Amino acid sequence: MRLFSTPAAAIAAGCLLLCGGGAAAQAQTSTRATLDIDGGTLAYETCGVGPKAIVLLHDGILHSAAFDDVWPILCQRFRVVRYDRRGYGASSPAPAAYAPAKDLEALMKAVGLEHATFVGSSSGSGIAVDYALAHPEAVDRLVLVGPWVSGFDVSLGFIARSLNLVAKVKMGDLEGAVKDPYILTKTADAERARVVAWLKANPGNLGAGARERPLAVAKPRLGEIQAPTLVLVGEVDIKDVQEQAKALETLMPHARRIVVPASGHLMYVERPATFAEIVRAFVEEQP
Repeated sequence: MRLFSTPAAAIAAGCLLLCGGGAAAQAQTSTRATLDIDGGTLAYETCGVGPKAIVLLHDGILHSAAFDDVWPILCQRFRVVRYDRRGYGASSPAPAAYAPAKDLEALMKAVGLEHATFVGSSSGSGIAVDYALAHPEAVDRLVLVGPWVSGFDVSLGFIARSLNLVAKVKMGDLEGAVKDPYILTKTADAERARVVAWLKANPGNLGAGARERPLAVAKPRLGEIQAPTLVLVGEVDIKDVQEQAKALETLMPHARRIVVPASGHLMYVERPATFAEIVRAFVEEQP
């Protein structure tokens, strides 16, 4: 469906990567905190009030700051939580392999949420799916953005692209890496500069995903997920992600797919107002 008219450090690298005064005022009510976990800490932030809650799960290269532009918009209508996974942003690195869905479970308890809508970007969508399979009662809805869920095959083209990105990152050419045509559209120069700035300020992001492990291979179990699911994919995102989005729409019993025009993998960076409105409408729609 089109909107309005339309793995492993190498693989992680392949997933690289406005508001009015009222929204800005609401954003000032955000609360930042940390959660002690396995000898380390998770940095998280909460905002907003209301009966409906949203948890934002970042991708495999950026951290929760990637949601900066949609944060104040969503905070006006919902209780919203975002956090940095281990090794990303302000969170301490993982000492060994771990399951991010277990950390999400601990975070939900820490912030007092029994259920929520989970909005996961790229590898974050895989964590949302893992959590939904482990805790179906806690999932109101799922929004899977540029999805990357465990169990799907990876094309040779995707691997080649990933290796190319890794080589550029190792040479310190972040600017060259983020010129990847699938991350953002060709004209998104300002957004591309922001991505570079985030990565330079948070170099730990680039290897943080290497110790992440899914709870189980998700693909064979996707039919078990009963939560209403919205699959979002950017119009210029890479074919592997496009194909996975189509497969999720088929394999998940209550999923529908939207292709977001004029956007790449990081659509919430490039089209924050459009993204926030799609999420708002989905969370608030009647069963």
